[in-house]
Amino acid sequence: MWWKWITKLLMTIMRKRSLISVTKRQDLKKRLTKMLEKRIITKSSQETFDFGKYLGEAIDFPLIIFLQGEMGAGKTLFSKGFVAGMGLDDEVTSPTYTIVNEYGNPPRIFHFDLYRLQDPDELYEMGFEDYLSQGCTLLLEWPDLVLEDQFEPKLEISLVYHLETPEQREIILKTDNQKVAQILNSL
Repeated sequence: MWWKWITKLLMTIMRKRSLISVTKRQDLKKRLTKMLEKRIITKSSQETFDFGKYLGEAIDFPLIIFLQGEMGAGKTLFSKGFVAGMGLDDEVTSPTYTIVNEYGNPPRIFHFDLYRLQDPDELYEMGFEDYLSQGCTLLLEWPDLVLEDQFEPKLEISLVYHLETPEQREIILKTDNQKVAQILNSL
């Protein structure tokens, strides 16, 4: 019976070493992965639109973009500029009630508004994985339901409007993806 105790002890030690090894690798990855953050101030709705358009012109690959900000912060306005910058002349509206709008023919951009969804299962039940697999850019307003998932490449954009004037916005861009970081550094 002593061999069962030794086996159990060895298994415990091996599990702990494995966990330590995984933890060390995760810590190393965190230290090596640098999150780039860039802040832009726009002074008007037109400048917010123009910045979205400029960014849309710079992005030439599928990208998942998380758009965060309070209601009225300019997420949909930014999206209008981004879609125009991608060379599409589709009418861009908030997908608040439709949950998703597609732009381009064939679709090149899927624009989601996740505000009305209550849990991540609803998103995946409506076929979110199918949208992910199409090689298109996804604009996700109110992305709280999917923040825990890992998507690559990814860009997080926060729009803040409590500044000096009602039209002024601070646009905060964050990414840990090198390709996206290069684009942001060139802005």
